[in-house]
Amino acid sequence: MDLIVPSHGLIFWQLSALVYLGFWVYALVDCLRNDFRGPNQKLIWILLILFAQIIGAFLYLSMSRSTKVKRTFKPDFSKISNSSKD
Repeated sequence: MDLIVPSHGLIFWQLSALVYLGFWVYALVDCLRNDFRGPNQKLIWILLILFAQIIGAFLYLSMSRSTKVKRTFKPDFSKISNSSKD
């Protein structure tokens, strides 16, 4: 019966697994939403996150910043209709 009762060590491992799952989901979503400089870098990062689950997410979060395309805000105001001037 002692195996069924959760102890402090079990709760620690469950919380750490939950935190790691959050990092893993964040890394996967971030990888899918961003653009990369090379044509196959997104595929390589996704495969690394999926199949090297223990360190893949942490490698992506620490190393992918230099391979991403930097986003810039350049709105095209010429496409806005002139109905607001009337």
